[in-house]
Amino acid sequence: MSDNHENQAQVYGATIEKRQEYILGHPPRLSALAPEERTERQQEILDEISMVVVDGVRKPREDKDALEILIRHHELYLAHMGVAKKFLSDGEMPIRDRELAVLRIGWLSQAPFEWGSHVKISKRNGITSEEIERVTEGSSAKGWNKRDRAIIRAMEELHLDSMISDETWADLQQFYNDKKLIELVILAGQYKTVAYYQNALRLPMAPENKGLFAR
Repeated sequence: MSDNHENQAQVYGATIEKRQEYILGHPPRLSALAPEERTERQQEILDEISMVVVDGVRKPREDKDALEILIRHHELYLAHMGVAKKFLSDGEMPIRDRELAVLRIGWLSQAPFEWGSHVKISKRNGITSEEIERVTEGSSAKGWNKRDRAIIRAMEELHLDSMISDETWADLQQFYNDKKLIELVILAGQYKTVAYYQNALRLPMAPENKGLFAR
């Protein structure tokens, strides 16, 4: 690596470190709801959502500490989770497309929790570390095919302008039917919301989550 590239990498890393420290270098803004404070319904929901099936194995979720905060507004969070489950298990979009979209939203939002979590999911579903690095560069990066570029550009346009341009929409229509087009837009809003509350509440991350440094 040249001296120039080394200097760029140092600046890049310092910027990520500063952002991550800003969000995660403080206690959560709300405390976990203590067991003795929970209603029976809150405990029931927490028990239900604290487990996840990964590769056919049911195990505790890594983000249980965050769930114990979100359970303070249990019915709203349960409804929010219902939408997420549609994308994760019953969506029309291919997993690769979904994760590229979520990664771009997570990176644009500079959301450590969301980014790190979905890097892990993406790699489990065949997206490479090289492609993940390319997501941080955006739709203008070299190496994307037309489909991937259109998905990533759509996320950028929604983030910056709350709109998808006619050019990008036409590119998406080459690959997506009407249902998938609707799903992509709602997906962007869903995961932007996730970035909002994870960042604003300063939800604690699992130790395994590297946040914005994850590749």
